[in-house]
Amino acid sequence: MKRFIPVLVLLAVLAAPGASANDAAYEKALKLVQQAQFDKAVAIFKPMAENGHPPSQFSMGLMYHLGRNVEKDLAVAYDWYKKAVLQDYAPALNNMGMMYLKGEYVAENKVIARKLFETASADHTQARDNYAKCLEYGWGGEQDIGQAINFYQIAGEGGYVLGWHHLAQIYDQGRPPEVPRDEDKAVRWYIAAAEKNFARSIERLKQLGRLPDHLKDK
Repeated sequence: MKRFIPVLVLLAVLAAPGASANDAAYEKALKLVQQAQFDKAVAIFKPMAENGHPPSQFSMGLMYHLGRNVEKDLAVAYDWYKKAVLQDYAPALNNMGMMYLKGEYVAENKVIARKLFETASADHTQARDNYAKCLEYGWGGEQDIGQAINFYQIAGEGGYVLGWHHLAQIYDQGRPPEVPRDEDKAVRWYIAAAEKNFARSIERLKQLGRLPDHLKDK
C-alpha cells in the first residue's frame, strides 16, 4: 500500500515552497533531485531544514523514508516530518499519516492516520485520496461512501489521477446499499484517468471492452 510520495522526483509537485528567501535554493535542490544528484540536494535541504524551513524538513524526511543518499531510517524520517507537521505543512502531514496507517516506526493507528489525512486534505491532493480511502473503508472512524466519492473526485480534479481511478472502482464494484454497481459511471471516471495516461484505468477499460477510440493508441 504505497500511498506516500513514491519517488523524490515528485517533490517538485508535492512540496512546492511558498514565497521566501529560500525559494531559489529550494528550487535548485528539487532540480538536483530530479537529476538523481541526491547528495548535492541534501547539502541544500539540510541547513534550510535545520533553520525551520518546512519544505526542506519534509524533503529531509522523505530522503530518510526512502533511503536516498542516506541509509533508510524511519525514526529520523519521522522526526523530520514531525518538525514540518508542527508547522502545518500538508505533504508532511500526509506522509506521517501513511506511517501511522502502515505502522512504520510508530504503532499502527488508523484514527491518527485519518485525522492527519483530513487535516492535510485542505491543501494536498494525495491526502484527499488517502482521506477518501479512510472514508470508503471506515478506517479510523465512520464509513461514509458519499464523502469518499466527493474526496476522490476532488483529488482527481487537483491532479492526483489515482483519485479518479479509485472513484471509478467504487462504481465498477458497487458499494451496496449506498452505491449500486454502475458500469457507465465507472467507465466515465476510468476514461477521465485514462486521458491522463493512467495505465491501470486504460487496462480496466480494455477488460470491460469500453476503451474509446481516442485512447486506443495509449
